[in-house]
Amino acid sequence: MPIVIFLVESTEGDKYALFGDSFGEVNALISAFAFAGVIVAIVIQRNELRLQRKDLELQRNEFKTHNATLKLQQFENTFFNMLSLQQEIVNNLYYKRTVKENVVEDAPDPTNGRILKEILVDKIIQGRELFRFAFEESEHHIETEDKQNKKVSGIRWCLYYKGLENYNNCYTPSYFDHYFRHLYTIIKFVHKSDFLNFDEKYKYTTMVRATLSRYELVWLYYNGISEVGRQKFKNLIETYSLLKNMREELLTISKENFSLLVMKHISLENLSEYGFSGTDYEFFLTTKK
Repeated sequence: MPIVIFLVESTEGDKYALFGDSFGEVNALISAFAFAGVIVAIVIQRNELRLQRKDLELQRNEFKTHNATLKLQQFENTFFNMLSLQQEIVNNLYYKRTVKENVVEDAPDPTNGRILKEILVDKIIQGRELFRFAFEESEHHIETEDKQNKKVSGIRWCLYYKGLENYNNCYTPSYFDHYFRHLYTIIKFVHKSDFLNFDEKYKYTTMVRATLSRYELVWLYYNGISEVGRQKFKNLIETYSLLKNMREELLTISKENFSLLVMKHISLENLSEYGFSGTDYEFFLTTKK
């Protein structure tokens, strides 16, 4: 006879088991939510950090832009003040000379009509006109090769008779010492402004060049090839093409260069056949960039 075994389930135990299982599920669910919350917090934090980095980058770029703008403003304030001072220096150039003039006056005795009278008059040469006067007209006394004292007009003829060496020994260029020192300072100031590229530097030096009159350029030419100019200014003159608008026909021909033509049996009359202008211009040209 078969044996039948009856399994009697405990209803009370089932309730506790079911409660434990449900608590485990809730706990797992809570853990999952907590983990998800951590992930979300990490993502949010990472996005916030990324946004902060972008903000910092924007701030840095804005600071760089502001700093560059401020630096340019400071540069331009200084530059234009220097340019203004340069014009003041030009306007304050001053030279007075006494000349004889003939004037016609009424004679003390009316019956004698009018008489011609020689008087001394002070002539004032001021500003840019002094560059032309000093190069073309100012009175100079030089010693010729035969030891004779010769009166010539302007530094032009001093260079012709005595050569470039006489430029350094002549008193006339000293009138423009302050002018050339300050002009050199302006160009050097632009040249040393490292935050500007070459095209920007060239733009500002072009503004300086635009203020130079034709005889200022002539004097700048000879200053550049003088002993002092070769040491400092010549390179900057060439770098920024300060002589670009110079009229070479206004130059003279110095003794050294004239002597060179004589050695080559080239006379002043047929200079054009050899490609010479009759001035110092070609003697200091170079193929160097």
